[in-house]
Amino acid sequence: MKRHILFDFDGTLVDSRALLVKLYNEMAAEHRFRPIRDQDLALMRSLSISERVERLGVPVLQIPKLAMAARIRYQENIHTLRIVPGMKEVLARLSGLGLKSSILSSNSAGNIRLFLKNNKLDGAFREIISSKPLFGKHHSIRKVMKQWGATSSQMIYIGDELRDIEACKKLGVPIIAVTWGYDAIGLLRSGKPDYMASSPAELLKILLTLT
Repeated sequence: MKRHILFDFDGTLVDSRALLVKLYNEMAAEHRFRPIRDQDLALMRSLSISERVERLGVPVLQIPKLAMAARIRYQENIHTLRIVPGMKEVLARLSGLGLKSSILSSNSAGNIRLFLKNNKLDGAFREIISSKPLFGKHHSIRKVMKQWGATSSQMIYIGDELRDIEACKKLGVPIIAVTWGYDAIGLLRSGKPDYMASSPAELLKILLTLT
């Protein structure tokens, strides 16, 4: 039985892609990085994070500083964001079944709590966990498992990026990859997730078979 459900945030619970592209382009203009144009979006979704960084010409050493600045701008715009249609119903069903859900994200816990408050989702999650490393999400998942005293078979992760799949594979944690987020379906499939969901309704159906 899966007793612990971990949700990714951006792209999985909230449709923030347009906002993040907007914020990136603002910083790109300031730092003279290559901007993301509308016609670039499909290609960018098919690339890994390292490939995107290389294509955009962003120095790797500047990423932590840029990420911190992006979080501040994100908070200033968070009132414009809404939960992915259908996900509120998924969360309500899980809560009704007494299942424990938490969020693990590279976004800040403050941003996530503000979003949940704005969307009347206070109390929908047991815990909000901020994962700082851009390329090391498995370290954060392992830490959560240790804190909760949970084995990999008692966990399930829900995310929208290849890096989510790779992190879970390192730990043997089952993952459901959702296709409405940041990474393209082909990129997700290349990571061989345990399950894939193309809609919140399909996600719920998978979860009910696992929990």
